[in-house]
Amino acid sequence: MESEVARFWGLLDPVGHALLESVGTVRGYEPGAVICHQGEPSQHVLVVRGGLFRVTATSSSGHEKVLAVRGPGDIVGERSAVDGLPRSATVRALGEASALVIQPLRFTELCKRQPHIAWAVLTVVVSRQRDADRQRIQFSGTATQRVAAVLLDVALHRGVGSAGAVALSQEELASTAGTSRESLVRVLRLLREQGIVSTGRRRIDILAPDRLYELVG
Repeated sequence: MESEVARFWGLLDPVGHALLESVGTVRGYEPGAVICHQGEPSQHVLVVRGGLFRVTATSSSGHEKVLAVRGPGDIVGERSAVDGLPRSATVRALGEASALVIQPLRFTELCKRQPHIAWAVLTVVVSRQRDADRQRIQFSGTATQRVAAVLLDVALHRGVGSAGAVALSQEELASTAGTSRESLVRVLRLLREQGIVSTGRRRIDILAPDRLYELVG
């Protein structure tokens, strides 16, 4: 596994934090709340404060794919704010969540005036591109390797912790890992038998993250 994708908030100093907070508003979201829809104009940029947000895209055939899960410190919606194009994905709160909400114009104006904030945005964009390249390589592995990689990415890279719960349904996990629901069920059964995870309704508890690393290779 590669080092985690850079988190926007952690790349800024206290001055950057204060500037963003001066132009934004902290909002809370209920579980399942839709923050933005794919294809609509950009309305805001989010900096995640608490909880998790699921990013999905729907193809022309109607198939929905989970693209990412964003956690505390992550920025969401920065690309649409920069290029002015419609949203490329839909964003929903996975559970109770909160975020610093900034209007696109105020965000872009701040980036133009503050190079260190613009550099943090660029660092995140480059880091996510590298992460996407890594994921494409992982998708050539076995179903077990792909599922293990996704579990690690969500649990370790999205702020859940070294051993914690992954709040994804089996359908969402299968979609993210690029595998069928049937293959996922077999993989989860194997991981449970080996004491690596335990599962519940919309919940997968990672008991041995080091074993997942071994599976990913």
